[in-house]
Amino acid sequence: MKVYNIKDTDRFFEVLNNCSGDVNIVAKDGTMIPFHKDDTARIMEESCAGVTIPELELKFSDPKDSVDMIIFLGNFRAA
Repeated sequence: MKVYNIKDTDRFFEVLNNCSGDVNIVAKDGTMIPFHKDDTARIMEESCAGVTIPELELKFSDPKDSVDMIIFLGNFRAA
């Protein structure tokens, strides 16, 4: 899943931290970088605070996590 123009990075990383399955960030060269909830999240949150993330590709192992991200991206309310 590619995400674009993430402005609310605090909420974005909150959604990623709450994922029940594995999350990988896909680098431009196709390399999969595991998103570890403790180390990676902390580093990315600190470096992205107050900055818009223009584009990021994510791979979710649990389909429910994809749905949670879609709800966040669409600013929908979960049923």
